[in-house]
Amino acid sequence: MLTEDFYLQVRRSIPIACCDLLVIDSMARVLLLRRRNHPAQGQWWFPGGRILYLEERSDACLRILRSECGIHVSQAQELGTFDVLLENPATSEVHHGITTLYGVRVEAGIPVCLDEQSIDHGWRTSQQWSCEHLHTFVSGAMTLHDRIA
Repeated sequence: MLTEDFYLQVRRSIPIACCDLLVIDSMARVLLLRRRNHPAQGQWWFPGGRILYLEERSDACLRILRSECGIHVSQAQELGTFDVLLENPATSEVHHGITTLYGVRVEAGIPVCLDEQSIDHGWRTSQQWSCEHLHTFVSGAMTLHDRIA
């Protein structure tokens, strides 16, 4: 486990490797989570997080989906890799992540069991989500839903 001070030093020195998941149900709805913690506190975001040392990105996305949402899938489809810049309004510090976006399809009504990192979740169509103030990465990535097999 990294100390907070050491992790802050790392974040200020190099981008953090992450993965995010575009989860689409059989009714063409996208799953987003409302984040509890900074830097995206209170924002709607994809399930996602940091990739661990010696963990492959594809394994990380499956682990994160299980731990953050309680959703078990056997595979996910890589959709692309993106730079994500998030400003922490409390400190004006910018977090730089390099995230690989994966897509998965699930059945409508699949139960979601959130971990401590999120305070809410929602299933909405891309059009319904467009009424929310979403980070440009999230809104842009939703347009890739048609590339998920």
